[in-house]
Amino acid sequence: MNNYENILQYFNFEPQEIDINLFLINAAMTIVLSIILELTYRRCANSLSNKSQFSYNFIMLSLTTMLIITLVGSSVALSLGLVGALSIVRYRAAIKEPEELTYLFLAIATGLGMGANQPVVTVIAFIILIAVIWVRHFIKPMNRLNAYNLVINMQKPANGDMEKIVGIVNLKFKRPVVRRFDQSKDNLDLAFRVKVKDIDALTECKNEILKIDNTTVSFVDIR
Repeated sequence: MNNYENILQYFNFEPQEIDINLFLINAAMTIVLSIILELTYRRCANSLSNKSQFSYNFIMLSLTTMLIITLVGSSVALSLGLVGALSIVRYRAAIKEPEELTYLFLAIATGLGMGANQPVVTVIAFIILIAVIWVRHFIKPMNRLNAYNLVINMQKPANGDMEKIVGIVNLKFKRPVVRRFDQSKDNLDLAFRVKVKDIDALTECKNEILKIDNTTVSFVDIR
């Protein structure tokens, strides 16, 4: 009988009493950790997207995750209801780089830990991860001094134009890395990560690419 009652308690739909003081403390800690994550992303990430706009969502994402986990608690029934609700609402975001997903998962994990009332483990794990990010960011500063994102846009590309651009980039830079490739009928977007010794290489590459019609070029410093 006791086992039967223990099983039934997990399927209890009655709202559980939440300690408001503990909830506010966990929410405050979640906000602080999210702000640290936001500052880390803006400084250390190599993403091509708008870092300020993207990282602005970290606090809301962490707090929302924390709220959901706090309300669901240990009830299996409420957890199943949450799965049903999320199956109706489709959350779609234009995430094109694995690095962005990594930071989003860290924001979600922060909310999960605080919502599960595990602040010590969450803070320790968060500090370790942030420390790793900063150490990796500064461990080879000389390699980052002249690193740029080369972004090329072409309107109404003709056959062979992409090959010309790739050939120019390979000629002007040593081991360029393709970061993005988007092509439609009337538009071509290419993004490379390149490393240069001096600004002259950027100027020479820009002049060569601009000889191709309907092309724009931009260099973004990613230090």
